[in-house]
Parts: sequence; structure tokens; C-alpha cells
Amino acid sequence: MATSLVIVGVGGQGVLTLAKWIGEAALAEGYDVRIAEVHGMSQRGGSVEVHVRYGKDIYAPIVEEGGADYVIALEALEALRAYKYLKRGGELIVNRRVIQPPGNWVKEEEVFKAILTSGVKSYIVPCFDIAIELGSPLYENAVMLGFFSQLAGLPMPPSLDERNREAFRRGALVYNSLAPY
Repeated sequence: MATSLVIVGVGGQGVLTLAKWIGEAALAEGYDVRIAEVHGMSQRGGSVEVHVRYGKDIYAPIVEEGGADYVIALEALEALRAYKYLKRGGELIVNRRVIQPPGNWVKEEEVFKAILTSGVKSYIVPCFDIAIELGSPLYENAVMLGFFSQLAGLPMPPSLDERNREAFRRGALVYNSLAPY
């Protein structure tokens, strides 16, 4: 059985690092892992989309529209663009953060209303807020990793440094106290 996910965000949020950590955790569980950056540039401000598949006998990394078990969005507007990848019964995990696009101002409440009324099982996770509490927005991907690891039953990747381990633990705690919408 394969698990397929699409991770999206904005350049500078650590989308590629999050994909690497999930792959590392899946490898530690003995799974085959395939990762592909399919859209975007890892520059600050640009959209980034990474596909991750893990399980037994995984050969292709690309997740087709309607084929993802999970979509993880480190930025809420990117969640709206990417939830088309979810299969029926898939889950959307969204960082409670909107990064305003240049030239367009979007109301945060409208973004989250669109997510919560999409009919998709969704989690709104305060990754950015927790990362700020920990001292840097750079930890928001590790907070998301902790949350997702609890949801998907994956271990903490061994390569995390101590600050990211703390962020991971905080994300795991959020999972234990947050109900989906």
C-alpha cells in the first residue's frame, strides 16, 4: 500500500526540507520513498510544490489530481490551489498562515472559510505561531512535521537538530489536542 502526499508552500518556508524529513522518516520505517519537486522555485516568495510517495514497491513520485492521501500546506492560499490533489477521503493539513501575494490583498478569514467549507477533512494547525514562540518562523516546517507524523504514524527523523526536535514535539502535541473540521 502506498501513501501519497503533496506538500505546498511558499519559497523560504522549508517545503523541500519538510519533504526530505518525511522521506527520511518513511525510510526509517522500511518504506520505499520517491520525492519530486514538480512546480516552483525554492526562492523566497514563489510557490513550491513537492510530491512524496512512500510504501512498498514505489516506482513513480508524481501524485495525480485526485490521488493524494494528504495535502500539507505551509501556507493557506497554496492549500486552495492544491486540494485538487486529494482523493475522496483524503486529508488537508494547513498551516494557519496567509502570506499575502504581491499586488493582491486577500482577507485571511475568506481563505480559511473557503478551506473549511470545501467539504474536505481539514486540520488548521498553528505552525507559524508555535514557531514564533520557539524563536523563529524557520521552525514552522518542523512543527508541521510533528503534526503530520502523528497523523500518519511516522517516527521523528533522526537528522533533526535539538531545536527542530522541540518544534516536532510541539507539533505532535497539537495533533493530540486538535480535531479536524
